[in-house]
Amino acid sequence: MQPVLIPEKLKEARERLGITRVEAARRMNIPQSSYVRYEKGDRKPTHATIVQMAQVLGTSVDYLIGESDDDRADTALVHKELEPILYEITTGAKEFNEAQLNRLLKYYKEIVKAQNKK
Repeated sequence: MQPVLIPEKLKEARERLGITRVEAARRMNIPQSSYVRYEKGDRKPTHATIVQMAQVLGTSVDYLIGESDDDRADTALVHKELEPILYEITTGAKEFNEAQLNRLLKYYKEIVKAQNKK
């Protein structure tokens, strides 16, 4: 079954980023008229388009289709050129076993904890 976009969720996600419909359409590489019709509920996007919308707007597909109220992204894109250290960590960690991943997560949480004490 094809997921159905909730237009209000799309608008909320866009507004949370503080971007216009024109900018959202540009970032999604779709015509502005198509984006406006999606946001108004006059047009139904494909699943692939909803995935792209979620990525561009920094949210999840589940949020956009009303399956979750959690608007946080469930995926992250890391660009090698823009964030080389984070890119190296994430690509390298793909080869880790569960124990290594848990150790890395524990270390990360300690860093966050120390940072929040400042």
